[in-house]
Amino acid sequence: MNELPMMEAALFQLRAALSDDPMQTTIRISADVLASAVAAAKEGVNAARVNDIEFALNDLVAAVNDAGASNEIYAALLLLQSDTAALRAATMLPEDLVESIRALQEKLRTRAKAIERSGYRPEGTPEPPLPHPPEELREAAVPLARQLGAAGFTTASLDTLIADPQSLRFHSINEIVDELDVIAGG
Repeated sequence: MNELPMMEAALFQLRAALSDDPMQTTIRISADVLASAVAAAKEGVNAARVNDIEFALNDLVAAVNDAGASNEIYAALLLLQSDTAALRAATMLPEDLVESIRALQEKLRTRAKAIERSGYRPEGTPEPPLPHPPEELREAAVPLARQLGAAGFTTASLDTLIADPQSLRFHSINEIVDELDVIAGG
């Protein structure tokens, strides 16, 4: 992966183009965060670390756009974006894993909608059975958590479902869906 040394060079170029202008402090801080993410990826590139790089790069782009930086800074950003895109392509999650994530999210959303609707039933009527019982969701979550862990992702919300499926509630469903969106690029 020669993208990481290229990113370090682009960051060096970006830092060299920065002046002592206090308005560029945010750019410096964002560049430092990105440099830390790149350094962490040098220990081993995986999808999770590329997500960290991409997140830090997006913050840097926002800081540069807010500050109205020079052409040299924009040139360095283009290099960083190109290298990040190459890393993303090299570490993409397998399509079948992304499809499995989307399938679990759909089941979770269906359950969440049913929970929400059950709160609006006429008083005294029995609660209807909810779709996708927690144990079924747990069974779908176990292989996902393993595969995501192998790709370098931590899945605290998904892990809670696996460890204690009966603790699944409306808010925890939304946390799992959001966590998976971040991972799968939702």
